[in-house]
Amino acid sequence: MAICGIVGLWHRDKRGLTQELDGMLDMLRHRGPDGEGRFAEQHISLGMRRLAIRDVLHGNQPYRSEDGMIVAVFNGEIYNYPQLKRDLLALGHQLNSDADGEVLVHLYEEYGVDFLERISGMFAIALWDQQTRELILARDRVGQKPLYVWDNDKTLGFSSELKAFLALDDFHPEVDPRIIPAYLAYRFVPSPMTLFRQVTKLRPGEVMRIRPDGRRERWRYWQPAIDLPDTDGSLDLWADRLEALLTDVVGSHLASDVPLGIFLSGGLDSSVLAALTAIQHTGPVEAFSAVFPPSYPGYDEYGFAEKVAQKLGWTIHRVEVASEITPDRIRELAFILDEPMADPTVLPLDGLARAAAERETVMISGEGADEIFGGYAGYGEVAALARLRKIPPALRQWWISHGWRGTGALNRAGQSVAERYRGVGFTFSPAERLTLGVPEAWGTELTAPIREYWAQARDLPELQAMQGFDVQWFLPDDVLVKADRIGMHHNLEIRVPYCDHDVVNLALKIPLALRRQGREDKRVLRRVAERHLPADIVYRPKRGFPTPLTRLLTEQPLYDFTWQVLTDPAATRRGWFNPDAVTGLLQRLGSQPTSTVARQVYALLMLELWINRMVDGRRQRMWEKIPHSAR
Repeated sequence: MAICGIVGLWHRDKRGLTQELDGMLDMLRHRGPDGEGRFAEQHISLGMRRLAIRDVLHGNQPYRSEDGMIVAVFNGEIYNYPQLKRDLLALGHQLNSDADGEVLVHLYEEYGVDFLERISGMFAIALWDQQTRELILARDRVGQKPLYVWDNDKTLGFSSELKAFLALDDFHPEVDPRIIPAYLAYRFVPSPMTLFRQVTKLRPGEVMRIRPDGRRERWRYWQPAIDLPDTDGSLDLWADRLEALLTDVVGSHLASDVPLGIFLSGGLDSSVLAALTAIQHTGPVEAFSAVFPPSYPGYDEYGFAEKVAQKLGWTIHRVEVASEITPDRIRELAFILDEPMADPTVLPLDGLARAAAERETVMISGEGADEIFGGYAGYGEVAALARLRKIPPALRQWWISHGWRGTGALNRAGQSVAERYRGVGFTFSPAERLTLGVPEAWGTELTAPIREYWAQARDLPELQAMQGFDVQWFLPDDVLVKADRIGMHHNLEIRVPYCDHDVVNLALKIPLALRRQGREDKRVLRRVAERHLPADIVYRPKRGFPTPLTRLLTEQPLYDFTWQVLTDPAATRRGWFNPDAVTGLLQRLGSQPTSTVARQVYALLMLELWINRMVDGRRQRMWEKIPHSAR
């Protein structure tokens, strides 16, 4: 197994692409300190950086078929590799290592592009067929591993991270302002879009094929099962199904020839994974829990995590993260994350991953449970709004016209889920975006895939439609981006069992009544937890990954730093935002801070810091390459 980074270049006419490949690989050195592999011929070049996890001494890439005609590089883990290897050996194939990625070239020989339907795991794959002269790019079903594509018609490049394109002389990092409203709405850039012109990202479960004549084809080989959920089965029956599947999935995620640990908050999601890990893993497991110091009251859940670790007989490490959240580190994180993303939980995750990487190479983490099991508080609004819709419309409108308490909820009750729901990370409302931005500088907003989704989901139950949106965008473009970029930056592989595609499909089939009831969320997962964990862990209130963003941004040195970044003349000259509106937000942050204002300011901060490094920084480096006599 090898978690790494992959890059490549295809050109219909140009030869000798190895020099450009060198620069791209250098930009991804942090993703793989254990090795490097290359392949180049005529119009194609492939490369990879390796972080060795299993079969450390072998398994170097690129992988080749027996006749050498199929060549592949990949980033990720194929969890059903043992069975696939047995099947291929029975078919007469020769495998030369215990590296999971070696099965890819042989599966392609047998099944063509349909081989993707046979593999289970997290991956980004680039496969070159020398006989047909076709390049195949593919991404795993749920989007655990990223794959970006830069296409200027003449040259097509791909990479595990956006920043690798900065090494190419022909790549011009030009921001497409039409994408800015989407970022402000969701706090991330929804796939397949990126903020760069000519760059897209493959969506989860998407394939791209480049024909010899240059034709590009893209399609999705898998999508989450967001059709109508089941209506039959008891809570215990669904818990039995989930426990059996999770046990198998967690078991497959434990294979490693290097030290393995777990991120443990003491919440429901990570505690269930810990319990299932303890049942199956015979070697030592160390747990890591992020906390803020006592000066941030309410942001320390270590006591719960410690209780779970003690029950399982594990060592647990308390990791205080506040001291690492500095202006310099936030500036660096904007570059590490690779795309602008305003999720504040990346701040403690960075410190937690740094501490874990000093002792471990692989970590189990509980991302994905809230999206697939219905854990977010916003999902609970569905039942409340259904009750409000029983009030006659005329009476609702009369109440709203008086502006009495509850007007906001009554307004939302009159909206469809497509009008009302904008995802877990919703940051700026449409009205707030109009006040903040300069629409004529942005142009027409590009959100076609999201509009298409809501059109297709209009007949679904509201909760199912909301979860379907979050699974297809919030999960891969926010939650899993953090896990990949922060993990790779610290040479740490983060595995997320809840994001196994079979677990996702099972969770989205659970009857709605078994997902939430009153204040009880994630009922089926909670029933599984009852079988393994103490009651005070199973039924403790949900906290998420606590981050005191408002306090962090209103205290020094982050407060002055934020002012300086967002009021810098370079930011104003871009012309995308109304300077008075930005200043007004900053003033509210200083005088009457709220969590909403803090999130909005943080979104603008991370966008500007990203542009400073990815756009302005690239231009400065290019300028420095030009001889003074030619300037």
